[in-house]
Amino acid sequence: MTTRLLTFLSLALAVSTAQAQAPFPPPPAPTLIGPYVGGSLGYMTARKGCQGLLSGGGRGCDSTDFSFGAFGGYQVNRYLSAELGYRSLGKVRAFGGTGSSDNISAQVWDFTGMGIWPIEEHFSAYGRLGGYYATLDTSARGVASQSNSQLTYGGGLQWDFFGRYGVRADWQRYRKVGKETSLYGLNYYDVLAVALVYRFR
Repeated sequence: MTTRLLTFLSLALAVSTAQAQAPFPPPPAPTLIGPYVGGSLGYMTARKGCQGLLSGGGRGCDSTDFSFGAFGGYQVNRYLSAELGYRSLGKVRAFGGTGSSDNISAQVWDFTGMGIWPIEEHFSAYGRLGGYYATLDTSARGVASQSNSQLTYGGGLQWDFFGRYGVRADWQRYRKVGKETSLYGLNYYDVLAVALVYRFR
């Protein structure tokens, strides 16, 4: 009886030790499906320089500025996502010369669909296409703000580097911001930015 009991206890101890030493299974890879949010910081270029009330008068033109924004989206599957975003496009400035120094600032809301091309498990390229709603303001007195909507498109690379986090290198163009017949003129804005992405699941 004692021998059987000792044998049973030895087997139980061996099994317990083996279970304790067995490695736990690795956690499942984070799913790429579901909601996410993010923020971006970048560099804006107004492709047509100083337009409308900023043109003329022998003034110089600074058509570049910092840009920042935030966005939220939902990834439907590995290849398709949709995003709603806000971005400040900074200011285009006219300065010096015989005229006064003024600027035009721009802010946009955009909604885009994104096509995603996986390169490897945690690295992908994407393209985007959608529309925007822009509001233009100026430092010039007596000029009311102006709004318009048009197409926006772009693309970039994304690296999902740690759990729920990812980072992007992004380019986006906003076509025909403003109107040729208005005091603001018509411009094209390009933004090069880096963005941090956080997935909720």
